Amino acid sequence: MDISSFVTSLLTSFVIFVVLVLVFTWLSRRPGNAPVYYPSVLLRGLDPWEGRGRGTRSPVGWIRQAFTASEADVVAAGGVDAAVYLVFLSSVLAILVVSGIVLLPLLLPLAATDHALENSAGFKNGKEAQNFTIIERLALGNVQKKSMRLWAFILSVYWVSFVTYLVLWKSYKHVSNLRAAARSTSDVKPEEFAVLVRDVPIPPPDQTIKDSVDSYFRVLHPDTFYKAMVVTDNKEADKIFQEIEGHKHKIAHAEAVYAESKKGNKPEGTKPTHRTGLLGLIGKKVDTIEYCNGEIKELLPKLEAEQKSTLHDKQQRAAIVFFNSRAAAASASQTLHAQLFDKWTVTEAPEPRDMIWSNLPKKIYERHTRQTLVYFIVFLTVFFYTIPITAVSAVTTLEKLREKLPFLKVVVDQQVIKTVLQAYLPQLALIVFLALLPALLMFLSKSEGIPSQSHVVRAASGKYFYFIIFNVFLGFTISSSLFSALKTIVDNPPGIIVMLGNSLPGSATFFLSFVALK
Repeated sequence: MDISSFVTSLLTSFVIFVVLVLVFTWLSRRPGNAPVYYPSVLLRGLDPWEGRGRGTRSPVGWIRQAFTASEADVVAAGGVDAAVYLVFLSSVLAILVVSGIVLLPLLLPLAATDHALENSAGFKNGKEAQNFTIIERLALGNVQKKSMRLWAFILSVYWVSFVTYLVLWKSYKHVSNLRAAARSTSDVKPEEFAVLVRDVPIPPPDQTIKDSVDSYFRVLHPDTFYKAMVVTDNKEADKIFQEIEGHKHKIAHAEAVYAESKKGNKPEGTKPTHRTGLLGLIGKKVDTIEYCNGEIKELLPKLEAEQKSTLHDKQQRAAIVFFNSRAAAASASQTLHAQLFDKWTVTEAPEPRDMIWSNLPKKIYERHTRQTLVYFIVFLTVFFYTIPITAVSAVTTLEKLREKLPFLKVVVDQQVIKTVLQAYLPQLALIVFLALLPALLMFLSKSEGIPSQSHVVRAASGKYFYFIIFNVFLGFTISSSLFSALKTIVDNPPGIIVMLGNSLPGSATFFLSFVALK
């Protein structure tokens, strides 16, 4: 990528950024969008426009508020997760700034004042020098073999590593203190007093699963055990309950319509009616209020019977066990409760809204089998996803294909088209490919039998990390290098190491523009 393509990419990214900021500002000022842009303020019962009119919000005003807000303010507004995310961003910025301040003034002059590219071009083409882009001259590829300048680049790797380890160590200590402070506050949460118990053994015939859980934990934790709630299969009961709720909503709507009809010329009003057939279009015509009341009377006994059956006969082999103190729950979640690994698996209890209830009863062998199968699918996906990544890398090296594929000369020789293709489309295509991944990875992670949505997100993020490393970083870089020197590999396979060392620096501009566009 030449300097014009690189600058075009940066300018395009900046224009997109400005447009998105303006759209964000316009949308955030509309009153109907307050639940989207100010949810935490509304949840605390505050007016999002108090003290700042809708028309006075600056597109960059949030930057000052973000820098002036204390960490306690962030925790109060968005929770510990928001504060940890800001710690992560500040850590990345610290690594970038501290590394760059030392390395850029040192490495850029060393690379720019060497002549490896000119010497290489003169050796191959019989010329004294050749025109190279500024970015190529500033890269490691412009440093000659066995030059003493290479020591500076080697030592820079150690410097970046040292800075990264130091910043991450300090950030880890800070986040640990944040979490400990949040757990020690007086503002308690139900899940802090509970543990999740899975793989409950099949109880004796004279006991239910709840009786078994109660007796087991009462013996192990006689002073701190409070009670247990067994997970049940309540699909049928929920179905009946939703039917009753639906009839109640219909009654409320019909009564409102009936009351409105009394305000006209007919003081007695007109009772709403509907047909009992498909979509209310066919069937017998009935009084809506009377019909729905009759349906509710018929469904209530069924609901009570189904609830009793669910609590007694549809208990699953998983439970939420509550303790009378947070310390007892934390201790229990880290304690081994059985000699066999496939019995009485105890972990911290997620927040109730975070639970994936359908995954809780899954047995440990089923979970391990699912996990193995999912990771095999992820491995195949990572492997075969290199095909579109390689195609993207080919787009970024059109000038390399001109000699072997003459029909591309028409495209490559057009400077405007070439600049746009190299500066914008490859990065956008790669971003589109990556945007398709999260939904698939979330589905696969959930299929493992993970008990909570937040854990699913964490597992999907780990898989996504592997995609970034193997497909985006290694896959794109190596594939672009291999593709541009395919003839060299065929003629001299052992020369692939030297070829990669010479070719990899050329991919730096792609990743710079890729990150900028992201």
